[in-house]
Amino acid sequence: MRGFVFSLVFIIVFAGLLASIPSGLQGTGSDIETVIPIDPSLITGFSDTENYTAAAFTAGSYEYSFNDREWIALSNDVIFSLSAKIFSFGLWLGHLDVCNFVSDGGTDRGQELAFTDMTADADEGGVHYSLQFVVTGDSAGSLVVYWNTTTYATASDAWDNDELYLLHGVGFDTQATNNIGALLISLLLLQLPDVPVLVNLFLAVPIWACIVYVLWYVIKEMIPFV
Repeated sequence: MRGFVFSLVFIIVFAGLLASIPSGLQGTGSDIETVIPIDPSLITGFSDTENYTAAAFTAGSYEYSFNDREWIALSNDVIFSLSAKIFSFGLWLGHLDVCNFVSDGGTDRGQELAFTDMTADADEGGVHYSLQFVVTGDSAGSLVVYWNTTTYATASDAWDNDELYLLHGVGFDTQATNNIGALLISLLLLQLPDVPVLVNLFLAVPIWACIVYVLWYVIKEMIPFV
């Protein structure tokens, strides 16, 4: 029974690790032609996202509909801010729900996020901020900022060259847990999507070893009854 329990726990642990592997282990950026050397988990797992770069800004602003609200992003090439429009009787009178930017380290950057702060907070060209409305303290989702550090040393440099990527994300991908079965089968067949074969093999071999051990143990214990 100890061997059976060990194998069962081993398979469960590896299945959990498998479920945490993001699609695109290579770290794809905003499109499949852009490779950004950052932790891909920063930009995956959201239930909905809005992506943009400096090219989207007209006269220093970019407006978009997202998560059932109207948003306006502002930048003067030095600082960045994000707000949601407040409508009264269906009309927008210029009032905004302004967001605070809180880094993963717990630092509150306030309502205006400087590009120098992005650089200071980033780890290998990627940083995640929790967005909180100033007045209510409610969550406004997350902002992920990332750029290619092999090309640009700072967030400001990347912004000036339209290669600073901003991702406004909300929620978590509720479909992820529904795909565990399909991913497990792909793992055992060495066909995990967007995962190098050697990495797939590294994960699959221990699981196959456990499966073989369990089968051998069950057959061995059944032989006296045959």
